[in-house]
Amino acid sequence: MKKIITLFGIVLVLFLSSCSKDSGNTPEAEDTSNTDIPANPSNITVPEPTINNIQPTANITPAANNPGRIQVNLTGLINPATQNPINLFYNAANPGASNIFITEDGVVKGLKVTKVSTGNVLNADVVFTVDNSGSMDEEADSVAASITKFAAYLQASGLNVRFAVVGYDVYGEVAGGVNFTSAEQIDHYLNKRTSYYGYTVSGTNRTVGFFGSDSATIENKANGYASEVSDENGVVAVLFADANYNWRAGAQRIFINFTDEPTFTGTNYYWNTAKLISTIGGKATVHTVFSEDTTYYSSYWDESAERPWEMSKGTGGTIKFIDSYATGLDLTNLPVAGALSNSYLIEYTAGSTGKSHTVIITIIESSADGKREYTISY
Repeated sequence: MKKIITLFGIVLVLFLSSCSKDSGNTPEAEDTSNTDIPANPSNITVPEPTINNIQPTANITPAANNPGRIQVNLTGLINPATQNPINLFYNAANPGASNIFITEDGVVKGLKVTKVSTGNVLNADVVFTVDNSGSMDEEADSVAASITKFAAYLQASGLNVRFAVVGYDVYGEVAGGVNFTSAEQIDHYLNKRTSYYGYTVSGTNRTVGFFGSDSATIENKANGYASEVSDENGVVAVLFADANYNWRAGAQRIFINFTDEPTFTGTNYYWNTAKLISTIGGKATVHTVFSEDTTYYSSYWDESAERPWEMSKGTGGTIKFIDSYATGLDLTNLPVAGALSNSYLIEYTAGSTGKSHTVIITIIESSADGKREYTISY
């Protein structure tokens, strides 16, 4: 009889344990790692931007092993009116007093906002697109030195950052490049390699030729790319890297374009700023360093010769005009440095997973505002 009672007790324990597991207490329900994210606010109306002079640019992905925790890697923003970085904040006690708002399918989300630092390491993939036509010879050495210094600076900033290069020439060709790698390898490509006709690189040939383990593949893809273009065109360089380089999922996508020429769009005007914005807008920013008097080409800016800094205006990037020798160029002092070192991780809890969502990021400051809509699945 005692054996029967004992056996019954074991079965009962197993049954109750099974019921507990099947009662909706799933691993997802047990996950409490999202309790640090504020609850969604109620009765909040997101302000509508009126100035529209900034453009939030982000990569949105679920957290590893926690699909309900959505992480927004948001590139830092510079206020065009003040030229200072915008410091983002979410006021959990009074959400309407925040300067960043995110809605998911029309629902205003509670946000956790964390600035990039050595304690909050964000991923960033940075591509330097460099005009290596003859007119850039005066500033080429300074540009290369500034890139090397800037890469080392970013590696120490709290960003997990990789670097790549695209060189483009007077014939509209992608003339050189290296896929994503370390700051040290970029320095080697720009300053120390000896594979250009057997000589140590200098001047504009610093960004001529392909380098890296996949250099043959990249060079093959560059052959005939954008053949409709026959003059300098930074759009070509940006879109080449966007399509062919090995970007990391969830990383910020940053381009820094160096040129002293217009964007020559080609015979059918296809490779233009509008195409660039429609392709990378919202997922990448283009920052411009222009080393020529802006009035030099003023007599013929048109659809075939566009202002290269329009790429920055259209993607939310920053702009810097420098002299034709790039005298004392230091990228760490430029607005792009302030933007990258002011990046943020924004987190919220998904309303649902396994479907497509409309996510809108809105930023409101007294002298700067803007918003961006994303359609994304998670």
